[in-house]
Amino acid sequence: MLRRLPIRGFKVLTRALFFLAIIFLLFSSNYSQTFAGTCNDYFSCNKEIERVKKEISRLQGLENSLENQIAYLNNQIYLTELEIKAKKEEIKLLSGDISDLSERLSRISALLSYQEDIFKIRARTAYASDQLSTFDIVLGANELDDAFRKIKYLKVLEQQDQQTLEEMRETRTSFKEQKTTLQNKKADVERLKAEIDAQKVSLVGQKAGKNQLLAETKGEESQYKKLLAKLEAERKAILEALAQKGVKLGHVEKGDPIARQGSTGCSTGNHIHYSVHRSSDLAYLNPCSFVGVVGGKCSSSYWGNWWGTMVSGSFFRPASSNNYLTQSYWYAHQALDVVSQNGWVYASAEGDAYLVKDPPGFASTCRSLGYPYNGTGYGIRVEHANGKVTSYWHIQKP
Repeated sequence: MLRRLPIRGFKVLTRALFFLAIIFLLFSSNYSQTFAGTCNDYFSCNKEIERVKKEISRLQGLENSLENQIAYLNNQIYLTELEIKAKKEEIKLLSGDISDLSERLSRISALLSYQEDIFKIRARTAYASDQLSTFDIVLGANELDDAFRKIKYLKVLEQQDQQTLEEMRETRTSFKEQKTTLQNKKADVERLKAEIDAQKVSLVGQKAGKNQLLAETKGEESQYKKLLAKLEAERKAILEALAQKGVKLGHVEKGDPIARQGSTGCSTGNHIHYSVHRSSDLAYLNPCSFVGVVGGKCSSSYWGNWWGTMVSGSFFRPASSNNYLTQSYWYAHQALDVVSQNGWVYASAEGDAYLVKDPPGFASTCRSLGYPYNGTGYGIRVEHANGKVTSYWHIQKP
């Protein structure tokens, strides 16, 4: 027999079930990739792409909450998947065009051969006729009418030869044009295949970024607010440290190793927190204007963790050539987090280097937000002649 629950226990159970239902709806509507739109061909995919882009623009104007962040990331992932599918559909269309053009070129080539054969026969006839003058034709003819017919025939042949030559010129021009078109379409297919491969890598990074955000926040808005508070506190601490200049280390050249990568300060793992500033007031500048990222995304409107490899631009990359990006640039994280596989940190450009460290009190701020503080955080400040300052944070203790 089933035992009856007390009224109080029944109420508690009811509330618990109601709460779980709310959580389920929240996660199923915002944290899973469920989209009403779909596409079956190149044109419908592009139409859907435009719709999703508008949705992303709308989300960018909303309040910065975990729910909106996840919705944004879901749409970004969906957009990349759509773009991959649209490119595959475009390849199908181009492949059909390539097949048709190849067949057409084969027919044109056969027509050119036929025209050349006809012209050779007529050329021989014309050569033979050139051996006889009009006077010879008249003398050799049985009757005057016969002579006139032969002369008229030769003129008709001459006109037909000119027409054949013109047709051959037009055929050759068409052949060359369509051959160029065929080569361009083949090149387009190879370009699209390369773009698809790059977007597949980016897609992996986008999904990893979403998963990391969920892992760091545990799917809770309160944890997301703590993450934002941690990023803001770290930003202020680094600016305060950079303003003090610190201890001068000396002059460095572009690409010089200047420190060892570490996890000092408020950090969850070995990496370089790389930022670029205006030297006059230390205002943050987008580092993606000075270095690049391949196989990932350097800059994002929202939470960015797109993986990929940092490469040099006008500035030298701060990490080894075999590095990987773990956090891209976005408004709450105005820097690039990168892991240097060989452990070295490199100067982006020539300048004077200074050793700087966390300001007093930052340790308690870090711990109050629930993050590990691994002793005083150290960084390198390099002042460049072009009015820029580069910062390399979380280096090992000197």
